[in-house]
Amino acid sequence: MKNLFWTLFALILMAGTSCQDRQTTTELNELKSMEKLEENNKELVSNYFNELCKTKPDDLAVFLEKFISLDYILHLPGEEIRGMEGLVDHYASSMKTFPNFEQPIYDIIADGNKVAFRGEYIATQSNGNVIKTTFTGFWKIQNGKVVEWWSEYDALGMMQQLGMELKPVENKK
Repeated sequence: MKNLFWTLFALILMAGTSCQDRQTTTELNELKSMEKLEENNKELVSNYFNELCKTKPDDLAVFLEKFISLDYILHLPGEEIRGMEGLVDHYASSMKTFPNFEQPIYDIIADGNKVAFRGEYIATQSNGNVIKTTFTGFWKIQNGKVVEWWSEYDALGMMQQLGMELKPVENKK
């Protein structure tokens, strides 16, 4: 009778452990999957900025299709750009003004399908003047492509480097 009791006890213990092991294995696999997704998303940010500065204006659409969803939205201070065509126009205009630029990324943090990053925009004007401004961004990524981007940059610092002055508005009486 004692042997039957211990045998049943061992079977119940093994069954409980087996269920717990399956749950632990499932949770571990989910964590590994999330970690892989986050690493891929961080790599997407890094590749985007590394390759963007090497892209010619005529090749922008092809370049952007590798990284950006067709229904993409870019949120800039005071401006919202929707879709691929608007983004191509935005970059083409910027590249016309600053044909030689780079955008090193200093920090990238991923959490699921969202990625935060901090970088610097460094461009040379045709007169040789170098413009530097910092920026931060947050990407929402789905199926390996950016669907939404929130970006902030030091616009005032950039304008000052371009020779613009900020003057208070005078009260008209």
